[in-house]
Amino acid sequence: GTPLLSPGGTVVPAAPLPHPRLSKLHDEIFAFAQASILSGEAAHAEVMTILASLRGVVGARWHQASVELYGSRSTGLSLASSDVDVTLLGMPINGGRESIGAALKDLHSDLEKTSWVASQQLVLSARIPVLKVKSTTGVPVDITISDTAQHTGLLARDLVLGYLHEAPQLTPLVIVLKSFLREMGLNDPFTGGMSSYSLVVLLWMFICESVHRGYATTDLGYQLIGFFSMFLYRFESQLTHVDDPLSPMISGPGEVRENIMHSCYQIGRVCRTFHRALQVLSPEQPAWDDEETPLLPRLFTEVAGSSRATQTDPHQSSPLDTGS
Repeated sequence: GTPLLSPGGTVVPAAPLPHPRLSKLHDEIFAFAQASILSGEAAHAEVMTILASLRGVVGARWHQASVELYGSRSTGLSLASSDVDVTLLGMPINGGRESIGAALKDLHSDLEKTSWVASQQLVLSARIPVLKVKSTTGVPVDITISDTAQHTGLLARDLVLGYLHEAPQLTPLVIVLKSFLREMGLNDPFTGGMSSYSLVVLLWMFICESVHRGYATTDLGYQLIGFFSMFLYRFESQLTHVDDPLSPMISGPGEVRENIMHSCYQIGRVCRTFHRALQVLSPEQPAWDDEETPLLPRLFTEVAGSSRATQTDPHQSSPLDTGS
């Protein structure tokens, strides 16, 4: 607070202003994220062991190559079920796809000799050829080869780490929303759900807009409610294009920017889910201030539970399921 002058003329420090009371939902979101991070520590230790083994195997065959971790395992935003995404840099692959495929086959052969690998699958027909490995404890590892340091996964990793540095409140919000979307079956872009990257970018945009408008961004509960509202306002109006913040780095001048929501063809179902979540968690609900009634679990029991009971074919389109 501002120092005050006493009647005798000496400076008396003002009593600090009391911190505004944070919502009950804020505490529940923080506790949920903390528990999720703690439960993932054992998996994190195994991921580090897998990475060390991979670096040894790759380095033995290709001395100039390096193994880079990206995706949610590299940013602290992973769930227990998250994949491990790695790419190999500095590989001798001058022949394009053919030499990438040959290198992945060599790596497949080398990994067969390691004790932690339970199964492997080469997917050379994918847009980006990948070696999919599963550890003996069930940890999935996707290995790709990059012919340039401008690998979009690495660029996205560094972008997200920058966001987290600027807005640490992103971490608990992302973990709660990723867990919720996973429960709903809406967290996989390959089946029309939202990618983790899209979720982080949209949350970052929301926090930036909140700061710009002068709103407080410290209460995770109100941030979650505000994000649901922003999402519905934006996407229920049929607008499903969101520029990829990485586009200026990977696109040429004048090119149309990549849309981070292009694969989210279940956007209609995401909107309906967030609408129901907003109803359940609304500050106008009696449970908002009732210390005896937890709020966050209702997101998983009432919203996700009822959706699973009534879920239709995930490929069925709705009026809101637009492409781009």
